[in-house]
Amino acid sequence: MSVDSYLRRWNLTPDGAAIRTPGSDLLPVVWQGRPAMLKVTRSAEERRGNALMVWLDAQGAARVYRHEGAALLLERLESAPDLAALALGGQDDEATRILCGAAAGLHRERPGRPPDLPELRRWFRSLEAAQVRSGAFAPAWATAQRLLADPRDVQPLHGDLHHGNVLRSPERGWLVIDPKGLIGERTFDFANLLCNPTPEHALTPGRLERQSALIAREAGLDRARLLAWVGAYAALSAAWHLEDGQEEPARQSLAVSALAHSLR
Repeated sequence: MSVDSYLRRWNLTPDGAAIRTPGSDLLPVVWQGRPAMLKVTRSAEERRGNALMVWLDAQGAARVYRHEGAALLLERLESAPDLAALALGGQDDEATRILCGAAAGLHRERPGRPPDLPELRRWFRSLEAAQVRSGAFAPAWATAQRLLADPRDVQPLHGDLHHGNVLRSPERGWLVIDPKGLIGERTFDFANLLCNPTPEHALTPGRLERQSALIAREAGLDRARLLAWVGAYAALSAAWHLEDGQEEPARQSLAVSALAHSLR
């Protein structure tokens, strides 16, 4: 069903410009007098994320008002303050603490079985293929194999936790949106934070050392293992970029991976 179909079905009033992403169509709306966001997905990955949002039941995540098929009607959160702007504007530590707090809400223990989510190992098939084509990926693939063979604290993961996917509710604080939905080691969910908000910022001298130490303290993680996950994940991102023909982002992601490996 289309966005227009759900507007009629759920008696929604448009309240802003439509947003189209690679996997979803979004529209700010008003529902029963409340600001909300309608999201209609176009991919299986986004549907898994929808299922995870429903299961999270507004604990650490935006509230789901309605859900059906490919559609979610979500609590509309505030885009300001912008965590990416905060980090790039000299308040990197504050942004990281907020992100770690949001992750804690996401990762809390909760009753009931989670939805059927893919294992993290499946994502790393792209890295395995990349290391066959180029030796530049070999160190990261070796690291990934070691981590995946001995996972710790396995649970449902967001899969795309970064500065743009944590927004603020005036009543409930900082909450996650737009998960991919995976099952895997909790530490993995923090790796993407250290590759963001931009590749240039991630490669700022001293930044990876400082922020990895801060995340390890805030989230109760082993710093060396966190850096190992950063090395593996950044190389996986590079592999994805190459699959999409994006050579410069791939080069930057490989640089982050190499830096993470050098710090362990």
